[in-house]
Amino acid sequence: MRRPWTPDERIRVIENYARVGAVGLTVHLGRSADSISSQARRHGVVARGHRKAQANSRAESSESVNARFFDTATPAAAFVAGYFWACGSVKSKHRQVLRCATRRGDTAGMQIVQNLMESRHLIQTYEYRHVVEICNSRLVTAFIDRWGIPPGRKSDGAPPRLENRLLSQFAAGYLLGGGGSRNDCHVRWCGHPSVMVWLAEKISSQAKVPPPEYAAARARHMIRWSDIPAVRAISAWLDRGE
Repeated sequence: MRRPWTPDERIRVIENYARVGAVGLTVHLGRSADSISSQARRHGVVARGHRKAQANSRAESSESVNARFFDTATPAAAFVAGYFWACGSVKSKHRQVLRCATRRGDTAGMQIVQNLMESRHLIQTYEYRHVVEICNSRLVTAFIDRWGIPPGRKSDGAPPRLENRLLSQFAAGYLLGGGGSRNDCHVRWCGHPSVMVWLAEKISSQAKVPPPEYAAARARHMIRWSDIPAVRAISAWLDRGE
């Protein structure tokens, strides 16, 4: 015979279901999880885990960006990671957002990156800069888990978690993000001191060139090659990764 719900049991579901869920209430109420969930639905109470699952589902099925873009370590993903390392940041306190900012009039790189990510987010234009914010918890979580977090003003400048085979794509994306420049006479990268030391060692090893010239500023360092044979070797190394 079905045991009717008492007023006290209903109150306990209403007060505790969102916090502990159906399984957490089974021991206290002596009822099945299905029965508890059914009672919670009647009173419009939703478990915290259910809300999280709904949010994850919405993020994964988003039509505004490819939420799975960073799931696999592809050359395109490494290129975009390099771009964000140069001009981007991650917000995760209230919303999970990938944000990048470039100087006003320079949106070509931003559009290339958005096309790769299948992003439809609007580029916001301010007096001195352009900004795009890509809000998708699934995407941002995958970015952090795979690559790490781009260095900010107070960070220790940890380099990305990057396979050696993807370094040239990362370095090219970094240049696109405004983190340096390249022409027939020189190639240089600028950024957090720790990242520049790491990048200089990697480039010297992979492109088989001597160590670069270093220039130190307060918050950003520069690594630079101006010897023509080295510039050509690095340019060929970058182009092989395209």
